[in-house]
Amino acid sequence: MNYQTKQLELIKKIEESLKNGQQISTLVDPVSDYVNDNRICLTSVVFLPKDLQEKIISCIINPLKETDPDQYFYIPDSFHVTINNIRTIENPPLFNNDDLEKAQKVFRKVVSKYHSFSFELKGIFELPTSLAIPAFSDETLGNLVLELRSELKKAGVPDNKTYADDNIVIGSTTIARFTKTPNSRFKQKVDTLKETEIGNFEVVKISLITTNAACHPSKTKIIDDYLLS
Repeated sequence: MNYQTKQLELIKKIEESLKNGQQISTLVDPVSDYVNDNRICLTSVVFLPKDLQEKIISCIINPLKETDPDQYFYIPDSFHVTINNIRTIENPPLFNNDDLEKAQKVFRKVVSKYHSFSFELKGIFELPTSLAIPAFSDETLGNLVLELRSELKKAGVPDNKTYADDNIVIGSTTIARFTKTPNSRFKQKVDTLKETEIGNFEVVKISLITTNAACHPSKTKIIDDYLLS
């Protein structure tokens, strides 16, 4: 079983568990106004190239928005794949300047040891409070993230998120967050988009950021960027 197959199996496991009321990984609590959401997190991400952002908007978001415009849909420059969380969203934030400095040291030490790798965006990942597109990769992602988690813990800023599997790392790019229960037309449209393939892109840079649940540009601050070898 290759790494992408393991990632797909884990995504299916998470979806099934959540449908059965079992929360096996951390979820973001919904709010009515994601643009002005002042809950802030500390995390590391890869931002999507412009062409893939545009394809997501035209092929998935616009059709969904027609069925249920009251949901929150991501906007250009907010699309990203999370590499590794450090502190989940909260107001006031669960981190301080000392935590930022520790995290920066860890990322400088770890990221440059790894070579660039690719994400393949395809399908729909259904969660109770959001929709995402799975981002499949090889084991480079897993090795990188597991070392980051280990080194962050040693540095005194352990990742405070709960994961469905401590060994397999999955990626995804969130495209919508729910402000209320989606209507039946929305759910039907999601089913028709399940097989959508967005494309591939190469990861060459990881950004350490603070942001809100929507990664809204007005709430996002890039702390530092780290290049893969």
